[in-house]
Amino acid sequence: MSVAIDLKQTAELLLANNNFAVICHASPDGDTLGGVFALCGALQKLQKNARVILPEAASPRFDYLKSGIIEQGFTEEFVITVDVADPALLGNLEEKYKSTTDLCVDHHVSNTGYAKNLLLDSEAAAACEVVFELIKELEKLTGKSIISPDIAACLYTGISTDTGCFRFSNTTAKTHRITADLMDYGFDSAGLNYLLFDMRTPDRIELERQALESVEFFSGGRCAVITLTKEMLDAADDEDINAISALPRQIDGVEAGVTFKEKEKGEWKVSIRTKNYIDAQQICSKFGGGGHQRAAGCRIKGDVAECKEILLKEIENYI
Repeated sequence: MSVAIDLKQTAELLLANNNFAVICHASPDGDTLGGVFALCGALQKLQKNARVILPEAASPRFDYLKSGIIEQGFTEEFVITVDVADPALLGNLEEKYKSTTDLCVDHHVSNTGYAKNLLLDSEAAAACEVVFELIKELEKLTGKSIISPDIAACLYTGISTDTGCFRFSNTTAKTHRITADLMDYGFDSAGLNYLLFDMRTPDRIELERQALESVEFFSGGRCAVITLTKEMLDAADDEDINAISALPRQIDGVEAGVTFKEKEKGEWKVSIRTKNYIDAQQICSKFGGGGHQRAAGCRIKGDVAECKEILLKEIENYI
């Protein structure tokens, strides 16, 4: 199990080591990507060797996160994961790193404690909030200015996407204070908001149309389920797919929005988004998944009708 460490201990650990591999989770979203690129950039500014490793390719819309990152040749000695609650989320990197991760920086209450050291703040709205505080601690210990407009944009990306552009219930006063600090660095926040929340590709519009056509209602309209087949998903960008998970919860009267995404034949990735009183994390934990109280995920194998029936019985217990 992990040794729980605080911000100061984590910063001291980073300063005492070098040659970092900074790794995000598979199916990377804005929080894990923003976190790894911000931390990698911060370590490089401290004259450390650091590289980002992605288990899967990220959406091209996140290419700007790489700005300012220098390609370096070295042999990795210290492994960091960001926003990775369970080594199973590392995808094809799980076997390599599940027992060799030196530090995990996270905000999931469901973190399994697989890393040697764990910096965890389960009250943080996003992992990038924790990374921001860690970089500020590094600035304090070294007396150096580390956060640049590029790093601030990375951190803003993670915080804004994990809070639904500050609309989700995980958004706190602290979230807004950190965001205000980041905006003082002068990156184009309006441009990022358009890119992350307003821009729709033709493929995204088509995926949304198919998703809405698949909507099924249960429990007197308090649960809505969307089903996306592999054929639909193969034609879409990963970030467009991630965004679809928010659709069913947006329907008036729905307390639990569920999205079934077919990964392989007979295997479904399930995303649950809830509004007021249903604990999505507890439901997903029963199927080996996890996440947060209002947003969580898991994987279920089997016929989709049977999978829905099993999951809906758990949701019905709350409704």
